[in-house]
Amino acid sequence: MIIDPHIHSIYSGDATGTPEEIVKKAMEIGLDAIAIADHNTLKGSMAALNIFKDLEEIVIIPAMEISSSKGHIVALGIIEEIKKGLSPEETIDLIRESGGIAIIPHPYVKYRDGLCEYVNNLDIDAIETLNSRYIFGYSNWRAKKLAEERNIPEIGSSDAHFLGGIGSCVTDVEADFTVESILKGIKNGKTSVFGSRTPLPLILKEVINKKIKKL
Repeated sequence: MIIDPHIHSIYSGDATGTPEEIVKKAMEIGLDAIAIADHNTLKGSMAALNIFKDLEEIVIIPAMEISSSKGHIVALGIIEEIKKGLSPEETIDLIRESGGIAIIPHPYVKYRDGLCEYVNNLDIDAIETLNSRYIFGYSNWRAKKLAEERNIPEIGSSDAHFLGGIGSCVTDVEADFTVESILKGIKNGKTSVFGSRTPLPLILKEVINKKIKKL
C-alpha cells in the first residue's frame, strides 16, 4: 500500500486544500491511502470520511497533528480529538488509549515545532524519516539515524499544505486495504519510504501567500 500519512487541509489554518480536494487529488495520483493530519483538530479527517463514506478506491485514515508541550506528534487512527499542550508522554499515552499510533514528524526542525533532542528517548510507534519539505535537510538525516539506532519504524510523507505537494514523499507499507491493517503494518516496521522534494516554487508560493494573508 502506498500512503501519504501527513497532509494538511484548510482546517489547519495554514493550508489551502479542502478535504474533498485532497482525497480527489490523492486518487488522481494513485495513492492507496492518506491521512489528513490537521493541527490540533480531527475536522479535516472527519469531513473527508463523511464525504467519501462509501468510497472503496482509497483508505482515509483519521488523524491529527497534536501540539504537545515539547513539539508536534501525529496521531494516526484516532476518532476523538486529543487536546494540545500535554507532555509528549501524556499525548502518546492518550493516542494509544484511543486505538491509534504515535508518529513524530519533522523531529529535528525546531522552527516547525519538532521535538528535537527530546525525541531521542521517547517511546514512539514510528518516526518521519523522509519529509518532502526537508528532503536534503538535517531533520531527515538525523531522524533516519535515530530510527536505525533504535529500530523505530520509518514513515515518509509530503506534509503537504497545498494540493500540488501531495504524494511528494510517501510510505510503502505491507498491509491490507483497511485502517487497522495499515496501522499494524506501520507499527511492525513493515514500511519503506521514498519520494522527492516538494517543488521549491510551490513552497515559495505558499510562503508568499501566508505573508499576504497575515498582512
